[in-house]
Amino acid sequence: MDNISSNLGYFFKDKRLIELALTHKSFSLENNERLEFLGDAILNLYVSEKLYASYEDLNEGKLTRFKASIVSRDNLNLVALNLEIGEGIKLGKGEKLDGNSILGNTLEALIGAVFLDSNFNKTKKVLDNLFSHNFNELNKIDELKDPKSCLQELIQKKYKSLPRYSSKENTSFSYQNRFEATCYVDEAKLTTNGAAKTRKGAELEAAAVMLKLMEKNES
Repeated sequence: MDNISSNLGYFFKDKRLIELALTHKSFSLENNERLEFLGDAILNLYVSEKLYASYEDLNEGKLTRFKASIVSRDNLNLVALNLEIGEGIKLGKGEKLDGNSILGNTLEALIGAVFLDSNFNKTKKVLDNLFSHNFNELNKIDELKDPKSCLQELIQKKYKSLPRYSSKENTSFSYQNRFEATCYVDEAKLTTNGAAKTRKGAELEAAAVMLKLMEKNES
């Protein structure tokens, strides 16, 4: 269990919690099912919160899809496999780890155990370590890039320069469109506008319009 704690990046104050988290229902009536239930809820909250905070331009559908990929049984089994927790799981006679979700379920039970042994902030640090690879992979997906990043890449590639932005606050506008921004691509002699409740949002909107305009001009 010390090896599992080391790989997990967390050492339990209450050793009974990690023992219970590693006990499958086939081994004992006192097993990890309740901890799995708790860990599943904590993991979903963690992933939802991190996606929401990290990718403010993604709509609900994309957020849901990316969350599903991270908390999927296949991915949880893979994370658990990398943690080498299989060697510590207590299984009943004839029960195997292949072809089922025992590894992933046990990982969720361990997450629940870490939470009970500490708090949510410490649990999040453990989860940051466990799932950093998944979020790093998400960052490589083109549709996660905001319009300003996509436009910058396009202009650098096409013109070896950068788009320009100017913005201003207009208090006479509604709260939702309080800031106005203009995007300039000088080489293409193109200008687009955007409006939003924040300066950054207005610039993102202007960049998104510019991307569509450039795509239209090239088609």
